[in-house]
Amino acid sequence: MKKLLYFVALTFAIAFICPIGMTATVVTDGLVSYWTFDGSDITNDTVKDVWGKNNGTIVGDPKVVAGQVGDALEFDGSDDYVNLTNLGDFGSEVGSSTFEAWVKTDFKQEWTSLFKVLDVGCSMAWAIDVNRSAKAGFPLAQDVVHFYVRQKAVAGCIDIAVEIEFELSDGKWHHIGFAIEDAGEPKISIYMDGQPQEVIVAKGSKLDNFVPFVEPVYIGAANNRGNVERHFPGLIDEVRIYDRPLTADEVTQNYNSKVGLSVEPDDKLSIIWGKLKSTI
Repeated sequence: MKKLLYFVALTFAIAFICPIGMTATVVTDGLVSYWTFDGSDITNDTVKDVWGKNNGTIVGDPKVVAGQVGDALEFDGSDDYVNLTNLGDFGSEVGSSTFEAWVKTDFKQEWTSLFKVLDVGCSMAWAIDVNRSAKAGFPLAQDVVHFYVRQKAVAGCIDIAVEIEFELSDGKWHHIGFAIEDAGEPKISIYMDGQPQEVIVAKGSKLDNFVPFVEPVYIGAANNRGNVERHFPGLIDEVRIYDRPLTADEVTQNYNSKVGLSVEPDDKLSIIWGKLKSTI
C-alpha cells in the first residue's frame, strides 16, 4: 500500500513538473535540410544536416559557442563561412520554399550576407543580405534586410527582390523567416522574431523556370559566381530550409521552439516511468 501511494504521489509530481508536450519541436512537414550548428553535429570540418543529406563544410575557423538553441557558430566577418554544397536539385523548389535561421550581430558598416548563391551568368540566385543601416531612403535607426531570388528567362534575368526595415544589428538574437508561395503570382512573407513584417517590393516578377544550382550555397558569406564576399560577422544558429511556404503559425512554432528536433522531456519522462514501475 505504501508503494502504491508513493507511486501515485510521484506520478502527480512528474505530471506537474514535466508535462507532456511542454517543449515544442520544430515543424518537419516539408523540411529539406537542417543544420543545428551544435558541437555534437560537427565533426572536423563537416557540419551535419540532421534532417536531409546536405552536409556542409566549414571554411575558415568559425567558433562553436552558446547559441539560441544549443550551440551556434560565430563567424569572424573575414574568412569564415559554411559551404552547404549545391543542395542537390533544390533549385527547382525555390519557387515555393522557406528559409529560417537565428542570427546575432551588431555590425552595421556595410552589406553582409547571411546566405547567398549566385550562379554563373544570368541563372539561379538566392540570398539574404543584411545590416546596411545607411541605405538612402531608410531611417538610420533601422537595418535593411534584403531578400531575393533570380532565374534565367527567355527575355533575360527576372527576379523577386524585397526588403524590410528591422533593427537587426543590435547585438541580440533574432529569428528570420522568409517564405515564398509560388501560385500564379509569387507571394513573399517575411517574419522577424515570429512576427510578419511589412514587405517593400522592389521587383516582383513571376518565376517559373527553376533549375538546380550550379554553385554551392554559402552560409555566413556570399558565393558570387564562385567568388567569396560579404562575410557575415556574428552568430548563426538553427538554419532550416523547407520546400514549401510555412504558415504564420508554423513560423511562430519554430520561433518558440527551444529544442529543435529533440523530444528530451518526453524521453526523460518515459525513463522515469520505467523506473517507477520497476519499484512496484
